[in-house]
Amino acid sequence: MTYIFIAVVVFAVSFAIVKAIRKRRLPSNNYTPFDDLEMGRSDKD
Repeated sequence: MTYIFIAVVVFAVSFAIVKAIRKRRLPSNNYTPFDDLEMGRSDKD
């Protein structure tokens, strides 16, 4: 069971790395939902 868990984690990490390399950029982490709350935006905007 431990080996299955390790295999899943390794697969997930390697999948994310390969996907980032293919797109040639990393996902943006500058946005947070708190930013919208702070600026007063809603889903309707």
